[in-house]
Amino acid sequence: MFAKRFTGLVFATALSTIPMPVLAREFSDTTDSALAQQPSESDRAAIFQEIKIFANVQISVREVIAIAEKRAVGAKVVDVSFDGQADRLAYRVKTYQDDEISAVTIDASTGKTIGDEIVTQVSKLDVKDKIELAGFSTAVISLSDVVPIAESYGSGKAVSVGLDEENGKLIFLVVVVTDGSLRQISVDPSEAPSPLRKASVGGRNKAAVFR
Repeated sequence: MFAKRFTGLVFATALSTIPMPVLAREFSDTTDSALAQQPSESDRAAIFQEIKIFANVQISVREVIAIAEKRAVGAKVVDVSFDGQADRLAYRVKTYQDDEISAVTIDASTGKTIGDEIVTQVSKLDVKDKIELAGFSTAVISLSDVVPIAESYGSGKAVSVGLDEENGKLIFLVVVVTDGSLRQISVDPSEAPSPLRKASVGGRNKAAVFR
């Protein structure tokens, strides 16, 4: 359910755990599994067209997280993805509260909710999603903290953010648009962020520590 949209276009799959405070990592490796899951050329073209459209949206991922969490006191956003294929530019947003996932569509120009809210009981989710939510419940940072870290690291603008799981450990995935291309940034949510320090990026599977 989480962290699916756009990530298929990023050649970045070799996720690993690094026990350091708040890590942002970018991956450039490809694996046989990743190649098997690559979208078709038509799907790639459609999503990259969305990326071009995304450059002109008025509301950012950071802002839409704040809008969604303001709708219900105590709710936390667990997934945001831009949708430029619908009649109205929008974000698909999922929030988590009281063992429920609420899915809403938010207009990317006005910040207003479009259509009805869809609620799913956590008990009805698959095992992977339940593991991700269990980790999210104990995380000391939220997606609102993660987005600026990833945008700073990736020198771009977040187009989607969500949860993922590696070996039973939660990680946050952010897809950032940089100069018309997509970069996938992984952030370790196990410790609270501290003031950002400029990080250099280079080579493969590099890790940058923000302290």
